[in-house]
Amino acid sequence: MLCDSQGVLEILDLSNNDLVGRIPSELGELQETIVLLGGNSLTPPAPLGVCKIATVKDDQDLCPPEIKMLEEFYHSFKGPEWINSSYWLDESKSYCLWYGVVCDKKYNVSITKLELGNNGLSGELGTRIMEIMSELTQLEGLDLNGNDINGTIPTEIATLSNLVELDLSHQKQGLMGQIPDGVSKLVHLSLLCLAGNKLDQGIPSAIGILDNLKVLNLSSNALSQSIPTELGRLQGRCWYCITVLM
Repeated sequence: MLCDSQGVLEILDLSNNDLVGRIPSELGELQETIVLLGGNSLTPPAPLGVCKIATVKDDQDLCPPEIKMLEEFYHSFKGPEWINSSYWLDESKSYCLWYGVVCDKKYNVSITKLELGNNGLSGELGTRIMEIMSELTQLEGLDLNGNDINGTIPTEIATLSNLVELDLSHQKQGLMGQIPDGVSKLVHLSLLCLAGNKLDQGIPSAIGILDNLKVLNLSSNALSQSIPTELGRLQGRCWYCITVLM
């Protein structure tokens, strides 16, 4: 630990010890200090402020990409206006304890689900948010139903390649535009719910190749054109397939 002539801490080197537990959020105040924490058994993730320190932020163990993604997600969808934002951006809490965030049970680090339905989110589900969400490589469930998310469904939704359940139904103003063909690349999907929006044009025929699909709800949109014959492939597999064209 080194200080300059005015007593300001320049270096805090705690590396290569047997330190355990969560990193105190107070260390986040050392933004101008060289902080070295490697070679310990500290519990990830580190607090948000600590992960903004230049010498810590690139540590993928202590500061997994989930931290930055969730912070940007919160601001993009007007987090302060949410109905329930318990623990979000709380320096003292692991993001796995933030409301609606579900992490893997084994290591309690990787995010497996975002369950934020009917929670007052508003904003656009744009390309940028999809780009940062693509870093959630273990994400299996995305439930944003019943909010006020607007715009179109971006083609980049296909980058969420491990999704099993996707629910964007019943947005207040209604998602618009067409259902992107990229949805068919989500080969693990068992639930796809886009009901109660303003989606138009045709139903992508490639949805019929989603072999794991069990629930498909496209009701109460503005879909047109004919029903693709490929949807017949879902026979016997999809036990609740609604494709009402209204």
